This record gives sequence, C-alpha cells and structure tokens, in this order.
Amino acid sequence: MMKLLFELRPVEHLEATVDYYRGLGLDPFAWPDDDTALLAPSDGLPTIALVCDPAEAALGPGGVYDVRDVDTFFEDHRYLDWLIAPVRTALGRYAVFADRTGTCIRLLDPDPHLWNSADPASQLYAVAG
Repeated sequence: MMKLLFELRPVEHLEATVDYYRGLGLDPFAWPDDDTALLAPSDGLPTIALVCDPAEAALGPGGVYDVRDVDTFFEDHRYLDWLIAPVRTALGRYAVFADRTGTCIRLLDPDPHLWNSADPASQLYAVAG
C-alpha cells in the first residue's frame, strides 16, 4: 500500500522559496540539511518538501509516498523502472521509480529523528509508520 506523505518540489533558491510559501501560510518546521526544508501549516503535518538538488530538479516535482519499508518494496518490485535504488537521505530511506507514463514516484521511510516529539509534526512518522 502506498500512502501520500507530502509533495516534493525541487527549487533553485531555497530561502527565497521558503519565504514565498510563508506568505501562503506554510512555515518550515524542519530543515533536515542545508538543501532541504519541510513546510507545513501551523496546525498540521508537512505538505511540501523543498529541495535544492539538480538530480531532483531533473526528476521534477511529485508526491512522496510511504510504503512501510522502501527496501522491501524495492526487492518485491524489481520489475519497476527504478531511477534511484534505495539510498539514505536527509529525510530518511528513499527510492524513486517511474510509472508507465514516465512520472516519478518517490518512496520514503521517514527518519524518526527529524521530528521533535514535543512538536505536532512529530506525528508524521507515527502516521507514516
């Protein structure tokens, strides 16, 4: 089963894009690294991950899905058109395949260390797990 976690948007200028989304009511609650920001409404879970990464820019924007275990999904679905085999990223264990139309499907095992247990956003891992 695949469950949508959030939308990933590659950007060229992270800080400027974060400022833009602040004006739309989304605030950063996690900066997993210098090139990644997770944004959420003040009362909810993340809706967008902004990344400044040329490889992600080449793949384009798209959803990021929880499949419970990226490595097991990869092993069970070797026949898919894998663009990125499972790797560790700032957000967690990550892989990407292309569907039949060429659209990138991103998979993620969220890193539980990103979420502060005192923060409502910490529920992301509980919801995804």
